[in-house]
Amino acid sequence: DRLRSRGLGDVYKRQIQMYGFALDEIRIYLDTHPDCQDGLAYYHKYNELRKAAVEEYNKLYGPLTTEQVQSRNKWTWVQEPWPWERSAN
Repeated sequence: DRLRSRGLGDVYKRQIQMYGFALDEIRIYLDTHPDCQDGLAYYHKYNELRKAAVEEYNKLYGPLTTEQVQSRNKWTWVQEPWPWERSAN
């Protein structure tokens, strides 16, 4: 079960990377084509897909970045394994 969940984490990380790349590219396009409705729709679609993948990853494995730390009473970022350490264990 742990191997399967580790594999799922790799899938989510890969999705997050792919969606992030798509968003980087469409932002460059939208800088020069700000009125393109298809471009805006593409941006919003992949932004939502990335958010959902990040949320699912965070639920299963914890935050990938400091912006995703949810603790209100104590800073927990340094107490958990780093994102790259999680897949190694």
